[in-house]
Amino acid sequence: MTDSPETDGPDGGRAGSATDIIATLTEEFRQGIPARIARIREGIAAWRDQHEAAGLDDAERAAHSLAGAAGSFGFPKVGEAARQLERLLESAQAGGPAGGEDVAHALSALALAVDGVAPLDAAERCLVEAAGVVARAMVAYVTCGSRDEALMIGRTLVEERLAACCNLIGGMTAIYRWEDKVETGEEVVLIAKTTADRLELLTARVMALHSYDLPGISAWPIEGGSAGFLAWIAQECHS
Repeated sequence: MTDSPETDGPDGGRAGSATDIIATLTEEFRQGIPARIARIREGIAAWRDQHEAAGLDDAERAAHSLAGAAGSFGFPKVGEAARQLERLLESAQAGGPAGGEDVAHALSALALAVDGVAPLDAAERCLVEAAGVVARAMVAYVTCGSRDEALMIGRTLVEERLAACCNLIGGMTAIYRWEDKVETGEEVVLIAKTTADRLELLTARVMALHSYDLPGISAWPIEGGSAGFLAWIAQECHS
């Protein structure tokens, strides 16, 4: 029988392997995520409801710590959501344009990213529900007359935070009735991932940019999918 590669620990027992130690630390971090969010939430509440600048500072520090640790322990979506919230809190501290509504959206997006990764308590569960109501992910389907037009509209929607991402599908054939004639034409489909509260603004923007007299714009809610991806949509549309 060969000797174990493990070495004696300081108490005379066997020290765990590096893999075991990392796994233990990762689990401890995962279990502690809700407490970190609670600290962020309480700091934001103190800033928003009681106008305490110290609460904003505390929330920003907690978001910064969570963002760094989440990346180190292999939870990139949580880290991205925390980093986005941190940026908004930093902007608010500096007197920037970030307002309470944007911060609330980002906090809800963070809770949504955490959902399924760590056990959430009742208060954080409410944030997840708020994310589902306020920033519910949706798909907008827009038909365009050319690829160039679809590219222009899609880039504008993303640049103006009206959509998180746009996909183009070419080679589509449209058959439709217009002015009492059945027409056939080639189109490019633009699929935009957005949120329910951005849909009206997105629709108005497409109408203003589109070459058609009556652009084909329709939308439907995203009923499921990756929590991290849905959180990312919320973050990108509310930054």
